Amino acid sequence: MGSAPTVALLLAALLACHAPAAERPAKVIPEKAEELPTMVITASRTAQEQKKVPQSTNVVEQKRIERFQAATPSEMLQEQPGIWVNQVAAQGSPVIRGQMGNKLVYLWDGIRINNGSIFSGPNPFFNQFPIDAVGRMEVVRGAGSVQYGSDAIGGVINVFSKRGEFSESLNVGGDIYSRYGSNNSEFTNAANMHASNSQWAFAAGWSAQDAGNYHSSTGPLQPTSFNTSGGYANLAFQPAKGHVFRLSWVGNERTAVSSYVQSQLNANGVPRIYSPLERRGIVKMDYTASDLGLLSDELKVYGYYQYYDQLRERRVQTATLFNNTITNSDQDVWGVGIQNAATFGSKNTRLVYGMDYRHENLSSSQLLNSRVLATGVTTTTQPAGITPDGTYSVFDTFVTLDFKPADKLLMNMGARYERTHLRSNPEPLDVIPGAGYTLSDLMANKYWNAVTWNVGAVYQATKSFDLVANVSTGYRTPTFSDLLSAGTPVFSSLTASLPTTNINPEKSITYELAARVHTEKFKGSITGYLTKLSDLITSTTQGTVVIGGVTYNATRNANSAKGYITGVELALSYELDRRFTLFNNTTWTYGQNQSQNVPLRFIPPLYGNFGVRFETDEKKAWVELSELWAGPLIRHNTSDEIDAGFSMDPAFGSPNTTNNPAINPNFQISGFFITNIRAGVKVWERGTQSFALTLNLNNLFDTKYRQAYSQQQRQAVGFNVVVGGRLTF
Repeated sequence: MGSAPTVALLLAALLACHAPAAERPAKVIPEKAEELPTMVITASRTAQEQKKVPQSTNVVEQKRIERFQAATPSEMLQEQPGIWVNQVAAQGSPVIRGQMGNKLVYLWDGIRINNGSIFSGPNPFFNQFPIDAVGRMEVVRGAGSVQYGSDAIGGVINVFSKRGEFSESLNVGGDIYSRYGSNNSEFTNAANMHASNSQWAFAAGWSAQDAGNYHSSTGPLQPTSFNTSGGYANLAFQPAKGHVFRLSWVGNERTAVSSYVQSQLNANGVPRIYSPLERRGIVKMDYTASDLGLLSDELKVYGYYQYYDQLRERRVQTATLFNNTITNSDQDVWGVGIQNAATFGSKNTRLVYGMDYRHENLSSSQLLNSRVLATGVTTTTQPAGITPDGTYSVFDTFVTLDFKPADKLLMNMGARYERTHLRSNPEPLDVIPGAGYTLSDLMANKYWNAVTWNVGAVYQATKSFDLVANVSTGYRTPTFSDLLSAGTPVFSSLTASLPTTNINPEKSITYELAARVHTEKFKGSITGYLTKLSDLITSTTQGTVVIGGVTYNATRNANSAKGYITGVELALSYELDRRFTLFNNTTWTYGQNQSQNVPLRFIPPLYGNFGVRFETDEKKAWVELSELWAGPLIRHNTSDEIDAGFSMDPAFGSPNTTNNPAINPNFQISGFFITNIRAGVKVWERGTQSFALTLNLNNLFDTKYRQAYSQQQRQAVGFNVVVGGRLTF
């Protein structure tokens, strides 16, 4: 926290440089271009002005993404109002309103990444995209189940890829980007190109990252390195005005993904958790027809195929053996959908409706390489105990309606019906001998039906001031991980899980009230919400089991809890003049498990950021001073007391009283202030051609700190200089 006075001095210095106009030589200032309204798609599945949607949303434009120079997609959301981002090397999971992992929906161009195997807690799904393919992000904070179905209890994150736009004449161009990060010797290189005319539009790109181990203020965080490469391609054909056929692909491959947590548990120094390969790709075909008449403004028909493959190694050394269990996971998903939007009554009423279907094939296998330490002899076997293969199918239909019952009042209503089918195909080898369950416990043929709804309103009290209210329900259908995952956990110790097929969906209802101000110079919002949670899936104690000669406390999932999360989100931005902008956001979250009378897990502390941004009148140079801060994490769930993220060093696993105590007494995590300076300049520009440099000084004072729920690191990343250059042609 010692950097706060320095920040105040720097801020004062910047403002002091802004002398009154009378004291400066007169100059001709170009007239400010009319600012177009910010549009969002994710909140209503069609383009809508951000200020007209009752849901709380974040929009991260491409300019912001390029200036931030994030190492992963999740880091692109850091410093956004209402979003807590864990910085955990190649992993990282955003937390929205106290929800993360399988309680958020992740989308790529509207195609969901969540599937029937997703698990609770942090997961790497959101970071498995090519870093330079991201053109824009939209976030819905709060339930989005009416629009996107299961899992959208806490929110929805939609990543939009870069794409070409139609042009009246031939337009060909592209860019080359390269950057270096000093903290982990990260090299990122990317190339993009586009070509278009009035009928064709094509865009494609490729990017690659080579990231070494991160460093904290006290030394290297080994291992936290990774390599990734991937690309995107997007081809659109417009045979007639208003009719567009589009074929798109995105793919990404990460190799040598290291995990810091538990990395020091093996005596030979070999990290316990390691991913040699993670590969994800999506192929999508869609047709959009616009202005078809009274019954259709926009008709969309789409189909897609998604694949995901992962190799994971779990390496455990005993007194006599070194065991490496290699898990190969394979997930194939195909889906189709149709959506129509129609406007009635002088464009005051808009109806959007459609249906989707997707089918998932989920499979995995294991091999155990066991080496005798004394002789070096290695044997390969197929070990018992793995989540069984199976299928996961979902059908849904939805409808939303926007209408204006009064001149200044916009209403939004919606509903969705969704039917899910989970079917497992267990084999005898899937059962761990002596672990307290049988083959029949792994047999599941489950159907779940869910209905969700929302009602929202935006009241324009004045031209620049709106009052907003929204009520929305959400749910999360159980997955293979919830029902059929069994055995010892990966990232914590002392417990083992047993399978169960008697679980129902988790449910939620969220109430929101907000006030929004939007003038030419000042934009701000304050949102208060209350989310009530029921039928929460939590672990219940089931005695003990013996696995591999070790006794574990046994747990089984059940709908055994209810609770609530409440909070306030504040976001402010004020233009002092054409060049200086002050900004601030603050988020407070509080969650409670009412059944057990303990705090819910993954509730972040009070946090936010504030700063000042300067940009020249010609937009050729800019500089931003930003202070990222968090208060102490005081309240914790009892489950956190065996979570490696709350130990002094996660490399030694769960907290214990011998060599790895809790990070602080009562498992508290201290607050912090982190200073970041970002700047950029357009060195050269001629027409559409330009060359721009960007410099980021992250954690300027090399502050020592730990982010709450950051399981992979002893301390967060220290001082980092990131230099990037983009040549546009």
